[in-house]
Amino acid sequence: MKSILFIIISVAFFSCAPKGFISISKQVEKKCVGENGKWKGDSFHILRTKLHNDGKLNFINSVFDTLYILETYEIESGTYTGRIWNGKSVLNYTYNRNTFSFEQQNLFTTYIVKLIQSWDTTAIRKEENINASILPEKYINGTRVFIANTKTQIECIKFKEFFKLERDL
Repeated sequence: MKSILFIIISVAFFSCAPKGFISISKQVEKKCVGENGKWKGDSFHILRTKLHNDGKLNFINSVFDTLYILETYEIESGTYTGRIWNGKSVLNYTYNRNTFSFEQQNLFTTYIVKLIQSWDTTAIRKEENINASILPEKYINGTRVFIANTKTQIECIKFKEFFKLERDL
């Protein structure tokens, strides 16, 4: 009888507990990137998990405000680039050959960050059409995660990197 009561209490507790960052990260990977069986490298979910386990994302808690993520991969160098932030703090990172680097602060232009933070997907598409680099073509995954009506909402946009010299330098 005690074991049945323990199971019921455990299930009730864990089903009502807010989703942790690792669970949300996995949902982001599934919704925004999808299941790609051909990819042999680390996924961004694996990198986010490593960052979380290393304590680099301690500014994110399970009852967070809106969370924003920008991520890209440079095939030529094998370098992953990411930015994760919310209203409290920001983490910029690069990852290459099993090593993280946190030295660079401006991995994405201020304008791209602003558009993601305001979730202006119309302006992103417009900029992508007008100011995207021709070669090499580089894609950026932008993600917004927020909680609405106690449910985690995830929105994604994949766009070509864009740059305008007068504005983005």
